[in-house]
Amino acid sequence: MLGAYKVVAKVFGYAYKHRLITYNPCIAVSKPRADTQEARFLSVEEVSAVASELSTQAPYDLIVRFAAFTGLRAGEIAALRIRDIDLLHGEVQVRRNKTHTSTGYVTSTPKTARSVRDVPILDEGLLRELEEYISAHPKADQPNAGLWPGKVPGHSKISFEHEFDPKGFYRYTFKPAAARAGFSGLHLHELRHTFATLALESGALSMFDLSRAMGHASQAITDKVYAHLRKKDYSSHRALFSSHVANASQPAALLRAI
Repeated sequence: MLGAYKVVAKVFGYAYKHRLITYNPCIAVSKPRADTQEARFLSVEEVSAVASELSTQAPYDLIVRFAAFTGLRAGEIAALRIRDIDLLHGEVQVRRNKTHTSTGYVTSTPKTARSVRDVPILDEGLLRELEEYISAHPKADQPNAGLWPGKVPGHSKISFEHEFDPKGFYRYTFKPAAARAGFSGLHLHELRHTFATLALESGALSMFDLSRAMGHASQAITDKVYAHLRKKDYSSHRALFSSHVANASQPAALLRAI
């Protein structure tokens, strides 16, 4: 529903801007919420399958694993600098965001205070891979240099002399790779959902910690989106309740015996 709304809104927005219509009917329509129940969450094996399709286009395969194991937004990933990867503490320092406007890309601070955050790198394999990647980075001695390379305009060649283009990466690199791996129509944002799923299923993060890592404005947002993924262990609760029931039953049993 949300995807259909965005397409229709763009059409009417264009028509209104160019005076083809006198009124944009989408203004009077409330934007539908994304149905997270229907969003795709990849397994670790499926993430590896998509990344493998880009193994000949390194480090774009690393970007897939990075997105799935950190949960950063596409604009946040695109804006990362070498200095933003804190290998000593195993964290990603999210301080900037890249957005696309009618005049091109704009890099600025994230819109909300909670979006400025330190995200833990929970996977040891990813941490080691980042260490190797940064040590071999041609601009490793330039902390403010972009972390990811872009592509030469009009060419498939990857170059650190060009800025990383997240929209181009999705359209011409990630989307075809996902389709080859059997995940047609997979969105980059679904890798963010994948991180949340893995973090909760593994027990690595509580709902509170996940909220901070995701950069949500409040824990209520995280809980609403991902509560259905949290499998709570009631074994300790069951033991307490059973003990209480058993103890409460003892006096009655003693009276019957008398």
